[in-house]
Amino acid sequence: MVEGRHRRLRPSNRTLRHPLTIAGILATLVMLLVLAVPLGIRVFGCSEPQYLRVAAALSVAPVAQEAAAEFNDHADGCLYAQVTETPPHAVMTDLAGGRTLDSTVTPDVWIPESSAWVELARVSESGAQTLEPDPRSLASSPVVLAVPEDADGVAPADEHTASWDLLLPDARDPDRPVVLVDPNRGADGMAAMYAIRQSLGTGDQADAEMTEFVHDVQLDSAFGHIELSGVYPGADPLTVVPEQSVRDYNASGPPTRLRALHPEEGTVTLDYPFTLVTDDADRRSGAESLYELLSAQSYQDRLGELGFREPSGAEPRTPPDVPGVEPDPPETHEDLTGDALLTAIEDWNRLSMPSRALVLADVSDTAGEPLSGDLSRLDVAVEAAELGLALFPDQTDMGLWLLSTELDSSGHEETHQLARLEDSDEGQTVRERLRDTASAIELEGGDARLYDSIGAAYDEMTDAYHEDKINSVIVLTSGDDEGRSELSEEQLVAQLEDSFDPERPVTMFIIAFGDFEDERPLTEIANATSGTAYFTEDADEIGDIFLSSISRRLCVPDCDSREDSP
Repeated sequence: MVEGRHRRLRPSNRTLRHPLTIAGILATLVMLLVLAVPLGIRVFGCSEPQYLRVAAALSVAPVAQEAAAEFNDHADGCLYAQVTETPPHAVMTDLAGGRTLDSTVTPDVWIPESSAWVELARVSESGAQTLEPDPRSLASSPVVLAVPEDADGVAPADEHTASWDLLLPDARDPDRPVVLVDPNRGADGMAAMYAIRQSLGTGDQADAEMTEFVHDVQLDSAFGHIELSGVYPGADPLTVVPEQSVRDYNASGPPTRLRALHPEEGTVTLDYPFTLVTDDADRRSGAESLYELLSAQSYQDRLGELGFREPSGAEPRTPPDVPGVEPDPPETHEDLTGDALLTAIEDWNRLSMPSRALVLADVSDTAGEPLSGDLSRLDVAVEAAELGLALFPDQTDMGLWLLSTELDSSGHEETHQLARLEDSDEGQTVRERLRDTASAIELEGGDARLYDSIGAAYDEMTDAYHEDKINSVIVLTSGDDEGRSELSEEQLVAQLEDSFDPERPVTMFIIAFGDFEDERPLTEIANATSGTAYFTEDADEIGDIFLSSISRRLCVPDCDSREDSP
């Protein structure tokens, strides 16, 4: 008995594992925690923490992030909100199946600047299946024209309206740059393109004026959110931005405040829609909770402090006391939907897309004939070449052939291969080399063999087609073929019609200098490629001709067959 009692009191391995010792208690607690956490997660319905991924436009992201932080403070350990600033165009492309986001994780909630993005994404099959059709607005901000408070040539200081026409080059007095977001990347840019098209109307002249507008503003266009502090003070530009940006900028106390001018024809309101993307029940429930937070008074007040109006378009709940912004809401419309959206973007893309052009310049005998005054047809062709060269942006690929059998029996000689104008070679850019060549062009004599040369040039451009550029052949000629080519007119037209591919269009633009008794052959040759032929004896028409030819991009490959003149 005693031996047994002594044995029970003697320290042993069994004694160290007793549940009442400190070490045993700790070991037991650890074990219970290890077992209890997975058990508790299973009991509450999740095996690991989940994330409600929210992609928000830059201007609303700070408020959405504050709401997400509060959401996470009350999270049950299963679902946490993550808000990232993401450009709307990137999300739209991703949701439509393009997969351009750095992350392959599609958001569960999307808050772009405008429902226009949602509508564009829903054009695709994947977008239509994924996105809810009628998202709810969190805030609003109309698109306005912003100018420095003391700017000349705009509405009087006591007025807050102006016409969209103020964006047009001929309407700016004094001349000032226009800054807007690339319509592919901002709904405010889409709104501007739509408004200008509505103002100009349709037809050849309207297309030419639209071309001039796009060429004028594209170099100053922004590829994302316009930060006004980076624009002003500066060259006194006119900017197209959400009114919220002007409120926020003026509230910062800048050296020069801005005026937000409401377009008198009406404008588009950005509505910042809270858009559900996910079908997951838990995430949809979490998204609803996050939406309720953002709709609460405190967060609506925060949006008001940043310059947003209420979702209805009325004044924000806590409007900043900022001069330069009219408190009454502007006239708005709901026209920027569906086909209007696509048309605005397509117009911009076709007119701003870099070109890939092979230029054929006639230096044969006919180029030496007089045109008007002391100018020969060659003089005007050289002037046209120099002006045309100046109109094309640096990203243009351009090549040059001179047409004369004196240079080559084929009727043409390649003087410059297709190359980007901004590329440099031996200390000179391609543009500079082409300019030097154009200014030094002389009459070579001989024949142009025009039809053979056009056919060869078209084959060259078809073989060298670039899908990200507008591909064309530009012919500067002083005469018709007059039977000098092996190809007849009928054979060339048939060859061009057979080669023309609407999915990979190469378009023919012919500018003919002089008095042509029969304009039909060159017109039919151009029309075979959805192009056009221009005939002129007036050197002053060259600028209009080039703008008109560039504007034909808007209808390719479905341009009407017609004879055009400036």
